[in-house]
Amino acid sequence: MRHMKKKKHSQSTDFVPHPRYGSAPMPSHVQGVSEEAILQCHWSYKSEEIFPESVLMADTSKQNFSIFPRECYVDMRKTCRSCKRPFIFFAAEQRHWFEVLQFYVDADCVHCPECRVQRMAAKRAFQRYSALTLLAKPTPDELQQLVDASLTLHAQGTLKSRDRLGQLKNAALRLIPDYPGTLALVEALRNKDALMPTDSKSD
Repeated sequence: MRHMKKKKHSQSTDFVPHPRYGSAPMPSHVQGVSEEAILQCHWSYKSEEIFPESVLMADTSKQNFSIFPRECYVDMRKTCRSCKRPFIFFAAEQRHWFEVLQFYVDADCVHCPECRVQRMAAKRAFQRYSALTLLAKPTPDELQQLVDASLTLHAQGTLKSRDRLGQLKNAALRLIPDYPGTLALVEALRNKDALMPTDSKSD
């Protein structure tokens, strides 16, 4: 049996932790699979740093593919497209993606777990914001939801309109003045004003 090479230099890397799989490669104890065989399982394994000791064999009958399936999965070192930090795309996570969720087998994981959570929260906030801004007379509860969604989008840099945020702040101060989100919105706008150039404030 051929022994698989281990890339020891990455074992001490501070990977962004995954809430289920942790922040270190996960040995699978699967025997008899060489690193060369793993690299043939999918084209992406040749372009990334892999941890061969983590290999898991795939059930290709459960995969969604056009020509070539993934014959196995292996922990891969990735760099987050958003925060540029290193993270691991785990073999077990790949199995869940491609056999349970049935994502297309060439789908790539480009964001770390923390940024994925933030992106999903921003997407949900945008959906809520879009729906709530269509209401002519939102209830106090709906206005609270709108304030929360706006704060999330503002923090993400998606919602930048000073006028829209100001109008929402005025409505919130009038209708839900004691809601914590109202105070947070006031503070966010105050900080935004403090960062603006002097000549811009007079516009």
